[in-house]
This record gives sequence, structure tokens and C-alpha cells, in this order.
Amino acid sequence: MTKSFARNCTLAGCLFLFLILSMSSRAQVFPRGNGISLSGIDRFDAYVGISNWTGMSQDRQEFRLNTQRLFEAGLAAAGSPRRVAAKDYLICRVQAAMVGGVVAYSAEIEYWLRNSVGPHYLLWESGEIATAEPAQFNEQLVATECVKYFADEWLKWNPQ
Repeated sequence: MTKSFARNCTLAGCLFLFLILSMSSRAQVFPRGNGISLSGIDRFDAYVGISNWTGMSQDRQEFRLNTQRLFEAGLAAAGSPRRVAAKDYLICRVQAAMVGGVVAYSAEIEYWLRNSVGPHYLLWESGEIATAEPAQFNEQLVATECVKYFADEWLKWNPQ
């Protein structure tokens, strides 16, 4: 067994254990009560990023691009269309690992204020860790979750 394979198995095992321990968790918002940072913001640049893709059969880049398209469409349907190069930035972060015939994954949405010079600021985030059967884990599931976490909070501060 190679070191890389052993490390990935250890990582996947730890992720699976963490998922089991947190199965009753709900989406968490950070910082608590900071949804007001979304007030008055009506256009965002948007990006889907995959930071971990362990043991997954789908092509990582194809999955990311398909999720990106669905994420953008979901934001537009929620009333917040994507505007390229906006200083307000939504990132849908995805991690997934196939563990014991089940996909353990996280889908998190982050709202960043980007500055052309100086540091960028994370103003708000929400997300959840979950499991799904391999046939149920797809781009639509991930994009829908990211849009839902965002829209639930954004619509509180920006009624239609």
C-alpha cells in the first residue's frame, strides 16, 4: 500500500467518523447574526470550488463546471444574478469522499468582500456536512444546497 493511498484512506475514514458524529447537525451560520452583511447587496460574482475529491467516480472538473452552471442559475432564480468581477463574492465550497459505499460531503457557501488591494474579508458563511447514496450525489444536489443556504439568509435582509 502506498503512502498516498494510506493517507487518503485515513482522511476518508476521519471524514466519515466526523460525519457520523455530526449527523444530527444543521446548517451553521458564521458569524452568528452577520446575515445583515448581505443587506442591500443584489449582485455577486460566484464560484464553485472543490477542495477534496477522494474516491469519487465523477470527473472533478466536469462536476465543478456543471455545478457552477446550476449554482449561477439558482442565484438568478433567487433574485441575485451573477455579475462577473463584482467585489461581493459567493463561493460554494465542496468536499466529497466515497467511504464504504456512501458519499460523505460538505457544501458550504461563503460571502467574501474582495478588495483590489489588501486583504479580502469573509463576512458570512453557512453550510452542512451530509451523506448521500452515490446515485443521489450529483451537481444538482450540491448547487441546490449552496443556493438554499444563501437564499434563506439573503432573503431575510433583501425582501423581494
